[in-house]
Amino acid sequence: MEIKLDQVKGIGPSMLRILRNHGLWSTYDLVLNYPKRYEDFSITSLDRTQDKETITTHATIISELKLNRYGKTGFVSFKVKILDKTIDVIAFGKAYLIKSFSKDEEVIIKGVYHLFKRQIHASSVIKLDKKVPLKPIYGIEGIHDKTMMNVMETIFQNDQVSIYETIPKEFLDKYKLLNRKNAYQMLHLPKTIEEIHQAERRFKYEEAFYLQLRLQSKQQVHFIRPPKTYDIDRVRALIGTIPFELTADQKEAVNDIFRDFKKEYASYRLIQGDVGSGKTMVALIASYAVITAGEQVSLMAPTELLANQHYQYFKSLMKDTNIALLTSKTKNKSQLKEDVLNGKIDLLIGTHALIENDVQFKNLGLVIIDEQHKFGVNTRDELILKSNSKDVIYLTATPIPRTLAMIAFGDSHVSVIKEKPKHRILIETKYITKDRVQEMYDLMHSAILRKEHIFLVVPAITSEHVTDNIERVYEEIKNEFSAPIFVLHGKLPYEEKEGVMEKFIYTPGSILLSTTMIEVGIDIPTATFIGIYAAESFGLSQLHQLRGRVGRGNLPSFCYLVSTKEDVERLELLSKTSDGFQLSEYDLIARGPGDFLGVQQSGYLKFDFLDLVTDYPILIEAQKNVSSLLLKPDFKTNSMYKHLHKFVLESLKI
Repeated sequence: MEIKLDQVKGIGPSMLRILRNHGLWSTYDLVLNYPKRYEDFSITSLDRTQDKETITTHATIISELKLNRYGKTGFVSFKVKILDKTIDVIAFGKAYLIKSFSKDEEVIIKGVYHLFKRQIHASSVIKLDKKVPLKPIYGIEGIHDKTMMNVMETIFQNDQVSIYETIPKEFLDKYKLLNRKNAYQMLHLPKTIEEIHQAERRFKYEEAFYLQLRLQSKQQVHFIRPPKTYDIDRVRALIGTIPFELTADQKEAVNDIFRDFKKEYASYRLIQGDVGSGKTMVALIASYAVITAGEQVSLMAPTELLANQHYQYFKSLMKDTNIALLTSKTKNKSQLKEDVLNGKIDLLIGTHALIENDVQFKNLGLVIIDEQHKFGVNTRDELILKSNSKDVIYLTATPIPRTLAMIAFGDSHVSVIKEKPKHRILIETKYITKDRVQEMYDLMHSAILRKEHIFLVVPAITSEHVTDNIERVYEEIKNEFSAPIFVLHGKLPYEEKEGVMEKFIYTPGSILLSTTMIEVGIDIPTATFIGIYAAESFGLSQLHQLRGRVGRGNLPSFCYLVSTKEDVERLELLSKTSDGFQLSEYDLIARGPGDFLGVQQSGYLKFDFLDLVTDYPILIEAQKNVSSLLLKPDFKTNSMYKHLHKFVLESLKI
């Protein structure tokens, strides 16, 4: 039953017009348009709050209040619990709070949230009056929130909306979740904050459940193929020629892939390797195994430079293998493509050129996509669809938090390489303010004398808002250094970019001034110094990636973070840790998931209730529940699951 809005008491012509302009045509539409907030309360997780953002939040005091002497007024400090987080509160010039509040009291705190210190600098602390009804804030211009409350009350009292249940009863009962209609009613007409929390809890699970249903239904579409009959003796012989011992993480990743090869259907796997962890070696071993099984391998890289780098690396170790490189610079392309089609090429490495229609394989058994996030979904799929019976390995040097990796690939399809090879030298990282930049220049002079390579990175080519841009920094360093300076940025033609990089690589003792284009895929053993200007402009994970351009050989290496603003907390964190996964977790909290897995690419990473950091346990439970549901023999026929089966078919576009 769908009730039109003009049939609801309290909705006149003027209000009806406004609601329709917002795409709200029925009572069901209106119910799904839940309040943006409640009075002045911010009841969302702190993990959705960015560093130094002003917030107003409901909290419980969990420590005694303490007066600290500081200047003329001093400050009061105490600890609070905000949902599942313990946060320090500091209130300057508010000594009266000592007598006004005590431990275990519930309060409303307004102030600036310091994410990395886990502190709120409070501007006001007031008592929470539980008797005062919560006022939903809808934020619809032209309609008073009180009017919306009255309309919602009318709709629910007169049963003028049909809200069907979307979660199987077995899971509602298991987790004591509200039914869908009651949950929406509590969002619109809450009597307590606890009711809002209960409603949010239900919708968090709903979002996690349908996310997993979409993900797992796609994963269960298998392309049948026989297990790969690779030659383990030849693989072991290859591993014996590697000039260093594989780390434990590399060995485990190789074993994960080989377990996939033994399955009776094509598999896919994400190999997450932190900067310098040796993920390419894992891909090389996997490639060789597939080739010993009589199948072909393709490896797609985002740039010609990286593709050529892979080509040289693979050829140096896989000496008994026919390897070819396909880029825009490849000569005799027609002959090469014919050799690929006839099976004379075992491994084809290239760029986007691999997805061209006339690139066809005789027996493609494995597709490797390096820096997978650099390619759009369509580009990746075009290469993958060249054979339905091959396996796929995605490589990324961008550490993706476990929650996101699980969402995008499924928990059992992710291999993580954290451990660095023993020959890697720790990069010394230092944070400085702009007035100390000469300190960095002095170290650069020494590196140039040793004929080492230097990167300087800026956030923009030219900008009124960013003083540290290509134009300004170039003018500064050309007067400071007599060394060759090369400039690289996104507005250069493609061939010119490649040419600049080649000249830099083959010019010892030179400087490359660049935007973030050098973030991925450049391996220069003599690159020992990187300076990053306006470091506060970048996320921690991106800074970590940029830092990974140096320290690739056995020479002492340095990373200088230059900031024009006070950004001590974040940048000093980077200077103290080389763990990209730890940094990625901080970035996920501070910047959201878009930096790791684009919403446009994945299509289902935007949530109204679910939080990827704090709600990981909910994701795990939903994953287990969906897995058990899809294994039920009567899933496709039982009327209780009819709407879920329909959702699965729509997800698969069947």
